[in-house]
Amino acid sequence: MTKNIKALSLKFSRYLLLTTVLLFSCDDDDDTISIGLLAEHRGIYINDFYTAGILGNSALEDDLLAWVDVNDFTDIYLYNIGSALGDGLDNDLRTFVDKAHNQIPYLRVSFVSAGFGDSFTEIEGYHDGRKDNRPDGIVSEIEFWNGSMNFADNYAPWIDKVNDLKFTPPPGETTPLNAGVTRQFYIGKIKDPGLPPSLAIAKELVMHHDEIFLTNYHNDAWLLSSSTLENSIVNKLNLLAQAGMELNKEVNIVILFNVFQSSPSPEIWDYFSTTGMDNEFEDAFVEWSNEYDTSADIINKEFLNIKGFGIYRYSDALNARP
Repeated sequence: MTKNIKALSLKFSRYLLLTTVLLFSCDDDDDTISIGLLAEHRGIYINDFYTAGILGNSALEDDLLAWVDVNDFTDIYLYNIGSALGDGLDNDLRTFVDKAHNQIPYLRVSFVSAGFGDSFTEIEGYHDGRKDNRPDGIVSEIEFWNGSMNFADNYAPWIDKVNDLKFTPPPGETTPLNAGVTRQFYIGKIKDPGLPPSLAIAKELVMHHDEIFLTNYHNDAWLLSSSTLENSIVNKLNLLAQAGMELNKEVNIVILFNVFQSSPSPEIWDYFSTTGMDNEFEDAFVEWSNEYDTSADIINKEFLNIKGFGIYRYSDALNARP
């Protein structure tokens, strides 16, 4: 009875939020969040942060942050951080993180990590010495479900590295390097290559995560897909919910939308484009959430906390909504 009351209360609260969202627009450039937005987490991958010369170019950095502010993003995920640090741009990165926090006080800055090798070693080094301008989050970019990789060899060691950063004080220190860092896991499939979806892997992800970024790449992705394929969004949510139930742990989910026009995966660039369907980035999550809330295909929802959404990726999103 208590769970039913909680579920009904949650649905009613989200209905009120959905109604409010439709009455207000984003496009707010005064360093505050627009009124009535539904998602707590509204993120975007900055794919060309280093490769396009944004890092270290004050004007381009300002342009990026102004666009992020106008579109009410709360989180940015920065690519190629290992390469930037390997090329000696430590001070440039610290300056940018400081600028981002000062210009948009609510903005969280995450570093994308490509693995537990040189890329992560550079990020660890960034934390040593000075204690300022560390990232708010570290998000994985390790597709252990593809090719010759697997969870045990390619992902579990990365989780160990992030956990060390968050929980283990360095030698001679009394506090961890970055106790407040958010562990963000990008997940396409919850399985090893060639094997079925794995509850064991789901449990590992749930035990060690702060946020799970879950790919939702399909046609009309602003709607909850009815697909019953093993990698469908419904099946992934059900598997994570089961893991959460068995561990008695809430699972924080960020739904990813794809706007990369040259992607081999389905994308919804036209949904957002000012020359197409002309929807703001929040709108896709609003429509998706409405279908999620009314869906009977997902069970154990009380163990899922749908925090918000992420957009892949910035260069295409900028073209969609300049």
